[in-house]
Amino acid sequence: MSPIAINDAIKEELRTPKAPLKASAEPESMQPTVSPTIDEPFSGRNPDGSYKVLNQPLGMRRKLRVVCVGAGASGINMAYKIQSHMKDVEFVTYDKNQDVGGTWYENRYPGVACDTNSHGYAFTYHLKPDWTAVFSPGGEIEEYMRDVVRSYGLSKYIKLNHQVLGATWDAAKAKWYVRVRKGDDPATDFTDTCDIFINASGLLNHWKMPNIPGISNFKGAVVHTAAWPEDLDLKGKRVALIGIGSSAIQVLPQIQPLVESCSIFIRSPTWIAPAREGELLTPEAIQRYRDHPEEHLEYCRDLESLANKRFGYITKGSEDQKNLYEAWSTHMQNGLKSRPEYYDKLHPSFGVGCRRPTPGPGFLEALTQSNVEAVFSGVDHIDETGLTTSDGDRREFDVIICATGFDVSFKPRFEVLGRDSINLQEQWAECPRAYLSMFAVNFPNYFTILGPGAPSAQGSIIVSIERISDYIIKFLDRFQHEAIKTFEVDAQAVEELAEHMEEQLKLTVWTDNCSSWFKNGTSSGPVIALHPGGRLHFFSLLMDPRYEDFKYTYWNKNRYAYWGNGYTLREVEGRNDTWYLQYADGLDLFKY
Repeated sequence: MSPIAINDAIKEELRTPKAPLKASAEPESMQPTVSPTIDEPFSGRNPDGSYKVLNQPLGMRRKLRVVCVGAGASGINMAYKIQSHMKDVEFVTYDKNQDVGGTWYENRYPGVACDTNSHGYAFTYHLKPDWTAVFSPGGEIEEYMRDVVRSYGLSKYIKLNHQVLGATWDAAKAKWYVRVRKGDDPATDFTDTCDIFINASGLLNHWKMPNIPGISNFKGAVVHTAAWPEDLDLKGKRVALIGIGSSAIQVLPQIQPLVESCSIFIRSPTWIAPAREGELLTPEAIQRYRDHPEEHLEYCRDLESLANKRFGYITKGSEDQKNLYEAWSTHMQNGLKSRPEYYDKLHPSFGVGCRRPTPGPGFLEALTQSNVEAVFSGVDHIDETGLTTSDGDRREFDVIICATGFDVSFKPRFEVLGRDSINLQEQWAECPRAYLSMFAVNFPNYFTILGPGAPSAQGSIIVSIERISDYIIKFLDRFQHEAIKTFEVDAQAVEELAEHMEEQLKLTVWTDNCSSWFKNGTSSGPVIALHPGGRLHFFSLLMDPRYEDFKYTYWNKNRYAYWGNGYTLREVEGRNDTWYLQYADGLDLFKY
């Protein structure tokens, strides 16, 4: 006789297993989301305290509440992944903005565009065949993000115009308490409670004005590229453009034809990438990809393959790096023939890739126009009508544009208090260290997406975000099924990983002497932002989590209580009980 048929009563009970949480007479909408305690069925204890096997099958899931911060690419993708691959999870992500899109919603300066081929800057489950350009403008990427939300019904998980003010870990209850403000009114403040807290607020959204004395005294317009006013009129104006990062490189060609004059202030050399063929896609090519999705998929795979091979350019002393150095040097020299003095000061001695290169179509051409001057000096101070450089020259302007980047220190934008009230802002103030860019010591049940050590300079960040979220889903699945109360990365694992990464990074041009956001804006500091290998290296490490690198506590006194009574949920629900014969087709998350 089959063991499932031993007793009809048992069989009936197994068909309708009890939920992990106590039943309540309250309507579901009014029931609080609570975790099981040792006094509830998950504990598996008899009244006298002796161990008791739970009368439930292997595969029962805890109900979880997950709170996320951000509705940019990371938050949108997290919503999709949880909706598609998990059950019994309440998910919400809060964003301070009025719409989704993150950095693409906030950055609206002239010329803002992707620095990665757009066909690779898309989620694998929502490829887009009709990008209008190889490097699409920011507005088109913003609309793509909105389209993802619409297509998969993700808006129900997203709370816009909600700013997260802080988060505190409660060790006794194993909960995060997240303080949120709706709009700008403190009277709307409330606290959300969750089992898992995910910070997906992103890298390039906390812009910073330069710390220049007197900047507040300037009587004209002072704007940051990440907070561009829609009504800013530059026609016939004398403009100061401060910075030489990607924003400045993209802005200059757009404003040069409009302004009376523009002085761009450059403190350090940088690489200007050659223009690439096919900046615009023809209507015929777009239609071809629409009509033949298999060809478009193959094109996307070719782009990914190219991106995966680019780590060779980053390796110090490699032939790829030498060839790239020579080719880009020739490009810059040819582009600045009419201003050779600019080439001598703008051309770097550090390797290509030490700073993230930006495609700069039109930048060198704009730099050589008669109404543009490059000033290779820092700004000492600003007065009511102009600014004075570090070498004492004073110039008058009508508008000052600060293309001075973002705070990329990796400190959270809000207070995050973990175990023993340790503040992550303080812990990551000087030299932030994370495990695989996601986990911080002293912060249980907490993830950061694109934290320190992410592959942020190795091809499309969208692809990396998706792989990171897949790893998180694996982690949450285990957390949910095994009645894990807390997980926290082991401090020794983080120390050893940091030691390895520091040595491995020495093999790359990222450690050359250049000012870079990879080093939090310093020239010689440690590289804190990047994974030390290529994307394939990082993705491979995410395939099978090293759960042994973490410390765990459990809701049950016995960690194996989740094994239950010997049956599996698959049997109880009458699903395919020979699923393992299809194992070669891939892993099934719901394996029980």
